Amino acid sequence: MKRNFTIALGGLVAIAACARTARVSASGDVAAATPATRDYLPVGTTFNARINQTLGTSTSHDGDQFSATVSQPVMAQDGSTAVPAGATINGHVTGLHNPSIPGEQAIIRLDFDNLVVNGRTYPFNGSISDVNVQKQSTGANSSSTTRGAVTGAAAGAVLGAIVSGGELSKILTGGLLGAAAGTVISLGTGGSESVIPSGSTITVRATQPVRLR
Repeated sequence: MKRNFTIALGGLVAIAACARTARVSASGDVAAATPATRDYLPVGTTFNARINQTLGTSTSHDGDQFSATVSQPVMAQDGSTAVPAGATINGHVTGLHNPSIPGEQAIIRLDFDNLVVNGRTYPFNGSISDVNVQKQSTGANSSSTTRGAVTGAAAGAVLGAIVSGGELSKILTGGLLGAAAGTVISLGTGGSESVIPSGSTITVRATQPVRLR
């Protein structure tokens, strides 16, 4: 009996350790984390970056590459710089829906490929937790502001909103996007071009660890 209790307790400890490693919040979003040293970026390491290309319903296509430049250094707990400002995060467009019906939501999905630090390239997976649209684009129907995850009908009206929850499920089951990876972002509604302009800022969180060398 005691042996069985010990095994069960050990299993619970192991599960708890795995949960801490994953650092996923109750809402399903990746929780923020700070690197202990400059050599290792844990899941949840957060980057503030500026998009280097304009992304939009007519401007972009599936497979198009884009990049974002890290605007603030990522500092480690020991005081060292893990990722300097000027590092680059590269990605590509994995889905796009350009609505043909007035009032229907325009959406784009972005995924990341690699992180370039001090001339070295590392495989990188991450999700976007916020988008800050720097200026109003033609045909967009919301003001410039930081947008976090938005669910429900409101997501369709917000340029730069990250679509999740029930609204995302509806989009996926409706066949508007395929099954590829990436963060789904609203480009607003309306019949004209909506864009996230070059220079807009994004907050990116690593969804897999990165060992730097």
